[in-house]
Amino acid sequence: MNLNKTLVFVTLCLLVLALSATGQTITGTITGTVTDPSGSVIPNAKVTATNTATNVSNDTQTNEAGVYNLLFLPISDYTLSVTVKGFKKSTLGPFKLAGSQTARVDVKLEVGDTTQTVEVIDVAPVLQTETTQTGDSIMLDGVDVNDSIDNRVGYSPNVDALEEVKVLTGNAAADYGNAGGAAVVMSLKSGTNQFRGNVFEFLQNDKLNANGFFRNRNLSTAKRTGFKRNIFGGTIGGPIMKDKMFFFADYEGTEQSAGGPTSASVAPQAWRNGDLSAFPNTIIDPTTGTAFPGKQIPASRIVNPVARKLFSSPDFYPLPNQAGSGALGVSGNYGATSASALKNHQGDVKIDFRLSDKDSLSGRYSKGQYESFGSRAALPINMTSGQEGPTQSGVVNWVRTFSPTIVNEARAAYSRVVIKDTVLDWSGKLGADGNAQFGIPGGQPIPGASGVTIGGGLTGFGAGAAISNTADNKFIYYDNLTWQKERHLLKMGAQLTRYQQNRYYAGNNGALGSFNYTSNYTGLDYSDFLLDQLSSKGRGSATGTWGHRSWRSALFIQDDWKVTQTFTINLGMRWEYMQPLYEVADRQVNIDTYTGQLLYAGKNGVSRATYNGYGKQFMPRIGLAWTPVAMKNKMVVRAGYAFMSFMEGTGANLRTTLNPPFFLETNFTYDVRTPGSITKGFADVVTGNITLDMARPAVAGVVPQLQGRAWDQNLRPQTTSQMNVAIEYQFDKATSLSTAYVGQKGTHLVAPHEANQPLAGSGAFSSWTNLNLRRPLINRLPNLNNVALTEGSATMDYHALQMTGRRRFSSGLEFMAAYTFGKTLTDNLGYYGGGFTAGEGAYWQNAYDRRANRGPSFFDVTHNFTIGGLYDLPIGKGKQFGSDMNKGVDLLLGGWNINYTVMARSGFPVTILATDRTGQAVRGNVRANRYGSLKVDQSLVSIDNY
Repeated sequence: MNLNKTLVFVTLCLLVLALSATGQTITGTITGTVTDPSGSVIPNAKVTATNTATNVSNDTQTNEAGVYNLLFLPISDYTLSVTVKGFKKSTLGPFKLAGSQTARVDVKLEVGDTTQTVEVIDVAPVLQTETTQTGDSIMLDGVDVNDSIDNRVGYSPNVDALEEVKVLTGNAAADYGNAGGAAVVMSLKSGTNQFRGNVFEFLQNDKLNANGFFRNRNLSTAKRTGFKRNIFGGTIGGPIMKDKMFFFADYEGTEQSAGGPTSASVAPQAWRNGDLSAFPNTIIDPTTGTAFPGKQIPASRIVNPVARKLFSSPDFYPLPNQAGSGALGVSGNYGATSASALKNHQGDVKIDFRLSDKDSLSGRYSKGQYESFGSRAALPINMTSGQEGPTQSGVVNWVRTFSPTIVNEARAAYSRVVIKDTVLDWSGKLGADGNAQFGIPGGQPIPGASGVTIGGGLTGFGAGAAISNTADNKFIYYDNLTWQKERHLLKMGAQLTRYQQNRYYAGNNGALGSFNYTSNYTGLDYSDFLLDQLSSKGRGSATGTWGHRSWRSALFIQDDWKVTQTFTINLGMRWEYMQPLYEVADRQVNIDTYTGQLLYAGKNGVSRATYNGYGKQFMPRIGLAWTPVAMKNKMVVRAGYAFMSFMEGTGANLRTTLNPPFFLETNFTYDVRTPGSITKGFADVVTGNITLDMARPAVAGVVPQLQGRAWDQNLRPQTTSQMNVAIEYQFDKATSLSTAYVGQKGTHLVAPHEANQPLAGSGAFSSWTNLNLRRPLINRLPNLNNVALTEGSATMDYHALQMTGRRRFSSGLEFMAAYTFGKTLTDNLGYYGGGFTAGEGAYWQNAYDRRANRGPSFFDVTHNFTIGGLYDLPIGKGKQFGSDMNKGVDLLLGGWNINYTVMARSGFPVTILATDRTGQAVRGNVRANRYGSLKVDQSLVSIDNY
């Protein structure tokens, strides 16, 4: 095949592979200044970087200031050569260039003939002297591989196929956007001039695993839990055309099965008989307000049909068959078997092609298929979960060198993440009429049974079945033009991303729904269950797929200004616009929580998105990097500030597509003085073409039951201000120490807010009206129960001292030690922050006093220390010991190394939570009233209570 035909063939192949990516940089840059022995700059010197793996070279020239920039270089090892008339040729390297790295390599030439060569081997850049970049998105070769609705990772590549994983933690350049914290950038390997590859098999099974600590302690004869995991695959790469075209491919398969002994917590016979004397709680009779004598509930008062069915059906709910643990001795008191399986098969193909001295083209395609399901649980009343989904992504990247000073990088990519979540009636005993078997009326859309909390630390019944089906597509187009002008390196570009979010979601209450017993009425959740004193119930829908669409546009410009040879300023500005999410068929309705007005998409002057876009996302970046001359290039001082903006996926459950009449999800919250009953099941759930403003049926005891979602009509993306000041010192060619202050302030963090929380009553608590009559929107929207309002109103602050000591691999040794002294304060970390202060949940305790929730975040750690390293044992052929051993002995004894990681940190904050008896239907968790110091009862401290 001649070269022209090859060009056409490869170009077509890469276009087929081009499916989309985000605009983040996936290559590296080498920069520096060329000087003569006196320190004067040398213009017009030819600088060549050669990839040692592929022998592909990239050339440029120094400008009038003696500065050179080699741009958009693939991750690899490089040598650098500099030639100019009247000076000896200088060759440096090899050295490693990482992704998103700007490596500073200054060259001082010696006077002489160009036929003479000066070689410098030890040139690896240890200090970061050119940028202040110090890492919520995960990218593979520039492609966003997240699910953009729930921020779940859609694809994790084969570890052996990765060239590099880098975490960018702050002060990123202007070409990085839509990230509120870290950006994890992964780069796939490329082929080289040598055929290289590997095959691997990782086996883990119960024969090699140790038994669990608590299984050995509590059940000395217990067998190991059955487990078998095989991870297998390989990689292969090499040349298609030497020095021109290269390929790399990999495959990884995972087959995993787990099963064997497991346990559940079931009620002992005494508890089933109503004997609750083992509990420390006082058990209140809700009909009299006084305590049950001796904590004994008469059998005639155990009226919950689920309890009666369970206690009379050993096939469903057997008695304990082994000793339990915990304060009440019931934890894990029923031994059984479980089974689950996981399969994953995935692969990548990448082609790199050097079309000419001015053009480089690369393309990658990745595909995976994942499935996981539980085939057996401890009890027939338990339901197992399953997840499956194919993923695929691809990218084409084209680098064009117009001149030694102007280079362009263009990229197009595509990503598709499909995730299907299901629940399984593994035993088949529940079937299509599971609820009816247990006395719960109202029917059910899928096999199984509704979730019921039993309390007392016991295993629950059924499942809510929050099933979903997601197909998330992203099309991304990106261009970055770089222009070197004297001491300025200018980057300017644009990014365009198309989001297609297709989703079915049953709602947080699930397609089967749930019934919740707390301790509101008797002082104990388990006795509430026996007496059928229901606190709340809810159910979602088994129908209703929606499709959201949006464009995200971005423009950016960055100026890396080398003021002097030792002082660099990074200046950048990024602008983004996130088009408000619209539904393809206008199947969404928003709620104006101030007026109670319903805002139907595309009607009566309401936009298709039902909320307004925000066009003022200007994000400045500034950084300083200074290498003091007096320190002889051994120290660098860096400072930076970046203003970042990020729009979360917000999760499916908060979307206004889940409002009536397009989707029905009910939620009943009963007053603390008027319990509900499971005997009504879901027979009183509204159905049909219901809207939030329709009058409620005039039935005594019927409460507002529809779940509502609202978005602030002026919702804006969250913003974070990131700043750092760092000093890094290089002790020798491989060892450095960095000390830094890092700060971050977050505002407008997107979080849900309960917009229909009942107001406090007047007078004595006993005289308060029913909580549902105290909801602010009761008159305008009488069917409305809870309203999850999505708005950007949360805040956070982080301040830390960070110290890092690092030794790059040298003389067989590599290590890194890091210490952080920090503090994080927040009132809510946003919907994906894992809750707010000390893990209280996703909603404020009091929607009318949000500042009361401000405190240490749930992950706040004051002290954090980590040390890790690698040591190559000096044993084997060519090493200190056994340097002359033969191949067979070397295969057995040589090539070994020792890895270690040690972590130590202070503890996380703890918030003591309590049952909600405020009469205000707190949607988050309630903080317990605490007076004085908190002390742990030492008599309860034991391994069994761990």
